[in-house]
Amino acid sequence: MKMKKKLFAILLSIVMVVGLLPVTALAADPTVYDIWVDGVQVTSENKDNLCSGTVSYDPTTHTLSLNNATLDKDTKSGYGIKTNIPSTLKIRLTGTNSITRTYPGGGVGIYLNYSNSVEITGDGTLVINVIGENYDGISTGADVKISDKARVIINSEGGLGIAGRMVEIDGATVDSTGLYAGIDAHRLKIVNGADVTLKATQDKRNGAFIRKDNEGNGGDIELAASKVKATSYYPALFTEGNLTVNGGEVSCTSTADGAIWTKGDILIKGGAKVTTDGKFPMGGNGTFTVEEAEVDAKNTNVNNIPAIFDECVPVIADGYHLNYAKAVDSEGTEIDLLSSGTQYFALYKNVHFITKAVYPVSFVVTPDSLTNVVVKVNGQEVTGPVSLEAGTYPVEVTADNCKAYTGNITITADAATHTQTIAMTYLPADYTKVDEAIAKANALNKDNYKDFSAVEAAVNAVVRDKNITEQSEVDAMAKVIEDAIAALQYKDADYTKVDAAIAKANALNKNDYKDFTGVEAAVNAVTRGKNLTEQTEVDAMAKAIEDAIAALQYKDADYTKVDAAIAKANALKKADYKDFSGVETAVKAVVRGKNITEQSEVDKMAKAIEDAIAALEKKPASTKPGTSDKSPQTGDTSNLALWIALLFISGGAAIGTTVVSRKKKYNR
Repeated sequence: MKMKKKLFAILLSIVMVVGLLPVTALAADPTVYDIWVDGVQVTSENKDNLCSGTVSYDPTTHTLSLNNATLDKDTKSGYGIKTNIPSTLKIRLTGTNSITRTYPGGGVGIYLNYSNSVEITGDGTLVINVIGENYDGISTGADVKISDKARVIINSEGGLGIAGRMVEIDGATVDSTGLYAGIDAHRLKIVNGADVTLKATQDKRNGAFIRKDNEGNGGDIELAASKVKATSYYPALFTEGNLTVNGGEVSCTSTADGAIWTKGDILIKGGAKVTTDGKFPMGGNGTFTVEEAEVDAKNTNVNNIPAIFDECVPVIADGYHLNYAKAVDSEGTEIDLLSSGTQYFALYKNVHFITKAVYPVSFVVTPDSLTNVVVKVNGQEVTGPVSLEAGTYPVEVTADNCKAYTGNITITADAATHTQTIAMTYLPADYTKVDEAIAKANALNKDNYKDFSAVEAAVNAVVRDKNITEQSEVDAMAKVIEDAIAALQYKDADYTKVDAAIAKANALNKNDYKDFTGVEAAVNAVTRGKNLTEQTEVDAMAKAIEDAIAALQYKDADYTKVDAAIAKANALKKADYKDFSGVETAVKAVVRGKNITEQSEVDKMAKAIEDAIAALEKKPASTKPGTSDKSPQTGDTSNLALWIALLFISGGAAIGTTVVSRKKKYNR
């Protein structure tokens, strides 16, 4: 039993030993990457914790991250960062980082072999200080790109600040100083708001030296919407190709030569501001074209040397013009060159000029049928398309029958602003006649007319806000109102009183009156057809008839029967009658002066007398002897006295009638 246990223990030990053997045999060596940081090669083991954890490397994206890293521990190492990886090395900056190479034999801040490129990004700062001869801040045979918000400061005391095939600075801040050049490359591109300062410290060197490659390609500088400052002994910006400045600000200073020099062409545009300060003219061997820009070229040489090379005089591109151009001669006198163009720019030590884009602006004035149209821009009359810079301009437009237009136009690079449409407003039509006609209609009393609806319709048909081109329509409105007024018919005058007066006259018996001609004349004078406005005349006709009727005088009553009755009574001897007083009373009751309308009363007087006479009773015959019914022929005058009395009464009545008759005549 003990033997079995011992064997089992031996077998278990063997199994355990065998189980450990594969682990030891299969353990892999760490991966080694072709990149060194501060003299330390990066491996799979240290990639996440380089330089005390301030540097890390991602081999899948080839990204080296620096986070407040300081690379200066191995002074004998020739390189702060070195790589031969077959891809672009990406360096991402966070915080403040530095690479310092102080080895006397020289060193490079960032070094890549001739086939590798480097791209520096992030929002941190990297300061590279290289002390030593013939060594650079950043050196690669391929491309260098610094972008994002990265800030890179380079000071290479014995070499180049940045050396590469293509150097691109995109939106980053770079301050590169080198002994030989701030940047040495086959192509330089600074864009998108980058802020770059370049400087060469050795004589006969350039701030940026951009040359063609061995195949003759490249050699161009492109600066766009960025701020660039370059300083050196020789031209601060030198290129064997072309220089293009598109916007931004460029300031170049040469302490012994021209501030800018190209073997190719120069193009400045996009509103760029370029300032040069040198001892010799700036320019080049090619053309010098200016679109929209500001160039301030100065020559600080004590000698009278122009600021611009005389074989590279600026040419203003089509679509642009000089907005400002002044020069200063050798004696310091300022000269205005605006009117002369660019032909004298290469004669003066200081030349400052500004060009602006101009656009052919056309004016379309509507409506199309306008006449005598005058367009003024900035107070100057224009007769066709006018070249204007971008900006705002006062415009005045006049035309026949229109209100004067005043306003501002804004011109930009947008082609839509290059055709300006000015809509003129016609003067309003003259409604004076219409208003007068309406006032005339309103002054009328519509109740005086048979039908006032046509006038009201004409007034209601008036349309306001017509313009002067529609004046004939407005005048027609006035005429319609006037015509409607002219066609009005007054209502007929009221002849009621006239008719009543005539009826009253017709009811009279003209034979009852002494003179009826006045009434007949008044009736005959009546004129029919008078209207309401002649009512007073019609009323006057009625009054004339009424007055004529009122003035009528009746004829005198006929007293013939009365007089006959009186004469009959007077022929009687009252002594022959028992009582003659009834006759006398009836005679005395006679009233003279009655008119024909009182004839019945007069006839009654006659009848009363006749009746009194008829009622007389004679006295009986006398019975005394010797008497006779015949009156004796004596001197008795009693009957004579009675006759005389009757004569006086009759005469008085006649006289009274005559007097009354005369009074009536006078009363008429």
